[in-house]
Amino acid sequence: MLQFNNKDMNLLILLSEIATIEQLARNKLDNALPKDLNISSFSVLNHFSGSRAEKTPLQLARSFHVTKGAMTNTLNKLEKQGYIHVRPDWNDARKKCVSISQSGIDARNNAMKSIKPILDEIIQKTNHMTKKSLLGDLRNFREAIENDKV
Repeated sequence: MLQFNNKDMNLLILLSEIATIEQLARNKLDNALPKDLNISSFSVLNHFSGSRAEKTPLQLARSFHVTKGAMTNTLNKLEKQGYIHVRPDWNDARKKCVSISQSGIDARNNAMKSIKPILDEIIQKTNHMTKKSLLGDLRNFREAIENDKV
């Protein structure tokens, strides 16, 4: 029979807690977001709020750790809603460039207003846990997994 030591079990418990937190947060945010946005769409719009620079669908897929097909599906929906602009890459006709539209900025800002009460509630309940040390530890953990260092 396969044996697990305490480090193995602690890691499994940690991963389970992270997955549960992610699921709870997704459910709360999905319910609070405007009906025309889901978490994936909102995340893409929010990504562009930090940097308005154009990105390719592949760059976005890599940023979100999803397949290019999954990202293309999300981008198609956002484009139909008028929240993003998609244009050919003038240097390489095989590629596309994606940017956020003013409607997308407005939709993202409206979504932020919708989820603000949820964020405030979480902050109130977890204020002692949102210290930089915990955030730093979680970021380091994510980066280690991302870079296959774990």
